[in-house]
Amino acid sequence: MYKIMMFTGGVYKFNELKELVVDIGGFILQEMVMQTETMLHMAFPAEEERTIRAKVKDVGGKIKELPLAGAEIMIVVPSLGKHHAVDPMCDIAEFLRRNGAITNMMGLARGVGKRIAQITTEEKAIIEECDAAVFVFGDFKECIEEKAKLCESLEVPYIIVGGPPDIDIPHYVGSIGRRTERLRRKYEIDELQKVADALGAALEERRREIDEDPLASSPLFIKEMLDQELPPKAGEEFSTIIQLNGLRVKVEPGDEEKLKNIEIGNRKLSEICDIKESAYDGYMVRIHTEAVTGSVY
Repeated sequence: MYKIMMFTGGVYKFNELKELVVDIGGFILQEMVMQTETMLHMAFPAEEERTIRAKVKDVGGKIKELPLAGAEIMIVVPSLGKHHAVDPMCDIAEFLRRNGAITNMMGLARGVGKRIAQITTEEKAIIEECDAAVFVFGDFKECIEEKAKLCESLEVPYIIVGGPPDIDIPHYVGSIGRRTERLRRKYEIDELQKVADALGAALEERRREIDEDPLASSPLFIKEMLDQELPPKAGEEFSTIIQLNGLRVKVEPGDEEKLKNIEIGNRKLSEICDIKESAYDGYMVRIHTEAVTGSVY
């Protein structure tokens, strides 16, 4: 299992840290150098954490664990009107990003109204392309209890966020209702942390399920091969998004066949993955398990 962490520090011996990550079988996910400051997202085998921490201490930087890294999360509100899509939606998305997640935001087309709210088939398909979802449902207990039924058919982990501190429904995190200003006070940050913790627990359970029936190849390794064969355009960010059991890949028109024919070990990508156009953005690459594909290397 790989661990994903973020390094921040100066440029002193920065390249030595990058070389160490690669030498121990890790991957550089994101790198940013700003004059005398650097930031690095890196993935490495979990058993090598002590080695990495020792090197970070040597170069005089700081390291932070990213518990939600390697996951794409959809933040869902009943509508994009100011009645629903106010500061908590953005604050939750930003807080999850600071914990390593890639976040998207969605307002439901028919989510308004306690009794008539619904998720369309297309919206459900888009949500299920992500690793998990966070539903932000406001302040009214009866409304939240009724709209919670919208989530029951989803095939991905989800949590429900609302204002009342305690409601007897599954996957609920309370005390974050509508706000007219940013969540910046200490107790508000603590509530955001509860959302991140609940989501992290759901994703960790999903990771354990995947480990019981391992994937044919790591999404991290496939991303590295994709970036070599189909490099992102200059200035483009997140052309390839890592998920728990696959990737979201944005390719130029006409490069679809190149994507399918990229070699992973002794197989083509299309032989070990299910590749289809996304209902939302790019192409979804779902990696089959070893039990399906056999040995790839």
